[in-house]
Amino acid sequence: MRVAFNKINITPKNYKGMPLAGYTRKSTCTGKFDDVHAHGVLIDGNDKLEGKNTLLLISLDLLKIPISISKYIRNKIIERHPELDFNNIIIHAIHTHAAFDLTGEFHWPGGLFSVMRGIMFGANRNDEYIVWMSNQIVKMVDNLFVSLEPCEFSWTIEEFNPDIVINRRHPSWRSKPNLGIIAFKKPDSREIMGVIINYACHPTTLSFKNFKVSADYPGQLLKEIETRTNNKIKAIFFNGPSGDLNPITTCGIDYEALEEDKNKIYDQLGTYEDTQRIGKIIANEVLELASKILDNKFYDEINLDTYVREFWVPFKDYRYFSRTWFNNKLFFWIKKYLLMNVGKYNISSANFPIFNLDKNLRKSRTKTLIQFIKITANKNGKRKDLGIACVPGELFEDIGKAILEHSVVGKENTFIFQNSQDWIAYLFPMNEYIEVGGYEPLPSFSPLAGLIIENKMISLFKEIKS
Repeated sequence: MRVAFNKINITPKNYKGMPLAGYTRKSTCTGKFDDVHAHGVLIDGNDKLEGKNTLLLISLDLLKIPISISKYIRNKIIERHPELDFNNIIIHAIHTHAAFDLTGEFHWPGGLFSVMRGIMFGANRNDEYIVWMSNQIVKMVDNLFVSLEPCEFSWTIEEFNPDIVINRRHPSWRSKPNLGIIAFKKPDSREIMGVIINYACHPTTLSFKNFKVSADYPGQLLKEIETRTNNKIKAIFFNGPSGDLNPITTCGIDYEALEEDKNKIYDQLGTYEDTQRIGKIIANEVLELASKILDNKFYDEINLDTYVREFWVPFKDYRYFSRTWFNNKLFFWIKKYLLMNVGKYNISSANFPIFNLDKNLRKSRTKTLIQFIKITANKNGKRKDLGIACVPGELFEDIGKAILEHSVVGKENTFIFQNSQDWIAYLFPMNEYIEVGGYEPLPSFSPLAGLIIENKMISLFKEIKS
């Protein structure tokens, strides 16, 4: 088998004045901490570049990728490289809150009502950047094809949280997100040549008061690995189930006190020093993990099976009554009677709409997808399965755990890439919605999205097993 890693800059020259996505900011972009990139890894399973056994993973330093844009990028790649299989190309957004708005939601600065205005009227304002960025990605993929090198690979997963991540809704849980790596070695020298990193934490070390571009801690994580190894080890990052997991910057680690006053978590004012610190902490552990994988755990052949399920998610609420009922109903009413009814005209006519929307009378729904890639590794008859689950939104911790528990290859061999191929919602469990509520339902397409995605993924695992 062979592998290639590469990246390309996707920061435009005219970045100052462009809207940044992820917060209700008071200003557009005023400067730059670091560039945002498109990162790619091309894995060729049998040295023949046959589409069914070749996997292309692309990670973008952006907030999110609507399905319209991910399909556009994949089609442009296929035009140049028809030997690739469309479903073997994964487009992922790391979810940094300090990169450019693609959907128009954050076009107008000024607060919550400006974001609502952006959802209703902001579509079709970013076409030039989206097309330029897509062309940059195609250039990167071109370079991947000419950079393939023989390799062997292995993987490992551990719980990792040295007080850098907190569940903002349940601080006392003292969450232990998984840190997973897929490591690639040169067959001759046995040196690590590249790593795929999977970790679960919101890239929000920089607060809502930041107006400068940055890939946040994932960018610093990758930079640290390349710097520490004199560019001998390339790296790419994919965010795991982190819908309710935030970095710890200024809130402290008195978890019981934070359970009583969560505003200290929501209102953290992290700086670029926090971005660099957390990136370095994770980079140190990644390099340590990679160095501990024994040579006899590496494989030199793979066989890919890719499973894709497209389906409709209805815009419906859940029937219940609780102390959060009024706020949740208010959010739902605003979307149904204000955002959806006014925004549908821009959404349906946009070149790159926010949702794949279908509206008929009073009913609305969006089409999305889930994906599971089963990688059967082999060396001298020794086989082992690795799985990558891709979901279209920000998974809450509990749904991530449920998916891992049901994985067809076992939770110890499963990586979850959230915000892949699409973004439709915060994917929260229904008990979180009914009992706790919060702001997460407002930007989400439907409060049922988390339940539907969880059930669809578990059903897919059952299909694969049978």
